[in-house]
Parts: sequence; structure tokens; C-alpha cells
Amino acid sequence: MKGLNVADLIMERRSIRKCTTRPVEQELVVELLRNALRLQPSLENGSWRAVYAGTPEASKELTDYIYVQMTESKLGKLIPGKLMDVFKKRFSDIPAHLVVMAAKGPDRPSSDRNYAAICGLMQSFQLLGWERGLGMLWDTDPFLYHEGFFQGIGLREDETFVGILHLGYYDKVPKSRRRTPAERKWTVLQGSVT
Repeated sequence: MKGLNVADLIMERRSIRKCTTRPVEQELVVELLRNALRLQPSLENGSWRAVYAGTPEASKELTDYIYVQMTESKLGKLIPGKLMDVFKKRFSDIPAHLVVMAAKGPDRPSSDRNYAAICGLMQSFQLLGWERGLGMLWDTDPFLYHEGFFQGIGLREDETFVGILHLGYYDKVPKSRRRTPAERKWTVLQGSVT
């Protein structure tokens, strides 16, 4: 992966859902976060926070918070117990998780700017990790937006949950999926002549 230019790196990165059991070193996560922060100069001290679960015990604890919310969700109540156990095992087998939270600003625009900058930080972190052979999945499933999960991760009143990055090394890179062409996602304002 080394030596890719930025455009190639962006095109090659994939969401990784299956990873090996190889542990993700906390030092690598800290290094990638530091480097990603350098790419987001607009982020201020105290504008974000992360909770790292990088041991089997911590991963199990986080998985338990997620599992409780899944089983209590409308969708979770429809899923058979054995399938829920498969989900639980899948989460707990992921070597590491990084839960990211954004500080709320004094008003909506400043909160939105901070949230967007932290999303940029997370995307940069994913790309830097990919370059080092570390795969990730950015998780924002609706069942995570529950008070019990927020209490478990220690979300503060002045923070917003941004997402969880599930981290792991991978053996096989998934095939790329077809993307919608950019020109189908935009509109050109024509302006009226008065």
C-alpha cells in the first residue's frame, strides 16, 4: 500500500467487515490520530474526544452496550436470538473500536462546523490506517442512538456521538462497488434575470 498517491488511496480504501484476530496496537491508533489531527487544523483542543476499546475485555464491554441496545430496538426484537448471538460474536471478535464524540458549540453553526471537522478527522484516520494495512468500518447504526449506549460510553451532556470506527487488520480487500457519478448528485443554479 505504501507509495499510493492521495487519489489512489481514496479510491482503494474499503470498509472492512471481516478482520483477522491480530491485535491493533494502541500506539498505532494514537500515531494515526496525531497524523489525522495535523490534516484538520480547524479542530481546537477540547472539540472532540475518543474512547478506545482495544483489549478483548474492553471490546466485550463495548459489545455488551451495543447488544443491549440492539435487543431493545424495534429491529432487534424481530431478529431471532441465534442471529443476535452471531451479531454479538461478530462485534466482540473485532480487535479494536474507537468511539468518537464531538463537543457541542455555543450555537448550531459552530456545533455543525465542529462535527464536520471531526468527520474529516475520522476520514483522514481511515485513510492513514488503510495505508498501514488497517481496515475500518465507520458505524452509525440507528440502534446506537440510545441513552443506555451513551451512558455506557460516557457521552457527556455537552457532546454529540459521531460514530464508532471498528478497527482490524484484513486478509482480503473487498471488491469495489459501483459509485453514483458526481454529476448525478449536483444541481447548477441558473439564477433568474430580472
